Amino acid sequence: MKKNMIALIAGAAALCIMAAGCGSQTTGTAGSAAASTASTADAAATTAAAEETPAWQEDDTAYLSGIKASDYVELPDGYKHQEVEVAKPVDPTDEEVEDRMNLLVKNNGGALEEVSRSVQKGDTVSIDYVGKIDGKEFEGGTGSYDLQIGSGAFIEGFEDGLIGAKKGETLDLNLKFPDDYPAEDVAGKDVVFTVTVKKVSADNLTDDFVKSLNLTNEFGQAVTDIDSFREYIRSNMIEENEQRYIWLIKRQIDDNLLATCTFKQDIPQPMQDSYYFQYNNYLNNAASSNYMPIETYMQKQYGATEDNYEQMIRDFATQGAQLSVIYQAIADERDLNPTEEEINTAISKYAEGSSTEIKVEDMDRYLKEYIRDELLSNRVRDWLYENCKVTEPDEEKPADEASTSGTKEASASDTADTSEDSSSDRSASSDTADSADTDSTSENSNENASNGNTEDTAAMHEN
Repeated sequence: MKKNMIALIAGAAALCIMAAGCGSQTTGTAGSAAASTASTADAAATTAAAEETPAWQEDDTAYLSGIKASDYVELPDGYKHQEVEVAKPVDPTDEEVEDRMNLLVKNNGGALEEVSRSVQKGDTVSIDYVGKIDGKEFEGGTGSYDLQIGSGAFIEGFEDGLIGAKKGETLDLNLKFPDDYPAEDVAGKDVVFTVTVKKVSADNLTDDFVKSLNLTNEFGQAVTDIDSFREYIRSNMIEENEQRYIWLIKRQIDDNLLATCTFKQDIPQPMQDSYYFQYNNYLNNAASSNYMPIETYMQKQYGATEDNYEQMIRDFATQGAQLSVIYQAIADERDLNPTEEEINTAISKYAEGSSTEIKVEDMDRYLKEYIRDELLSNRVRDWLYENCKVTEPDEEKPADEASTSGTKEASASDTADTSEDSSSDRSASSDTADSADTDSTSENSNENASNGNTEDTAAMHEN
């Protein structure tokens, strides 16, 4: 459960790291704490404004500033110099770069042109298909579709089975529905799809199309041709791999803190309610983005059932509140708390960049406290990252979460990684069409976004 919760907390950050690869080039410490809160806080503020103010919002103990963290948690010895195992990022392969280019071209209006060759990955194939189970057609198994090879729109094996086919060719694909397929009447069953290829099309990537994207590389130079576009994509993929590497380190640190800290008493219920409000919004928005009800989303991503998914969200919220109290305890002990001036600056920057055009004087306490807590959390996480020891995993151990190369490695991680990865390419591709001035959105949830690196002023606590 704790491992799932850590992934959930960092899920939004993973998404924005992926999106960063397709906006302006950014560095590991780019952005501000105000920018890091904007996207999530916007959604929370919109929801809160539409509802009657709940009782917990008026309770001091709903906020970190309203409690004394040391009353609730005891920090373990040695929490400063943690040891974590994360594999160093690797550069994207040529194939991964080409895949990203093809995706961005398609999702940014690149023209499709019919080609006379056989089907390749990234092509769009116009097909007719008939599915049969035990020799009989089944509901929903027959139709026509314009399928992008590699999109994952069909069950495993379907798209790969079309690679190499040509226009006019009909072939049988012997496949099997996943055991957890949503339609229970076909889940786990063998199926034969008879597919006829009517047309093969590919994106028409030209210099003029690249110019139309109005991209600028890390040196401020316009991206004007296919070669510079390829290098732009490669550079951004390297950067997002590096950001994901940092994110995985921080996630392990968080996991270690939850496992080693001792809680003296329960987190105040109003604070748990506050985190439930945040997490419930986040998960419902993620479910909506993946075109499924929350019950199905929680089942697919977290193994929840219809009876326990609500309790699972509450458990996530409780643990999220616990982690924030841990951050506050560390900030108190290490003199890492943001100053009033820093908090007010972050609030003002949020208001300026808010999609709801909110004014500082109209912001309620919940939103201001949310921004303050994010500012503190980012600072503490940066400090822990700067003081940890990172080692390479033993080659004999399973890779698990260590992989950090390419966009699809996000789906190799657990829970929220996989849930956000399904929409990360869509978000990233839409950002590419924007101008280079997208730093404020491309790193919205980057854990490195803080107001600078705070020195360790608690020399007597060199644990």
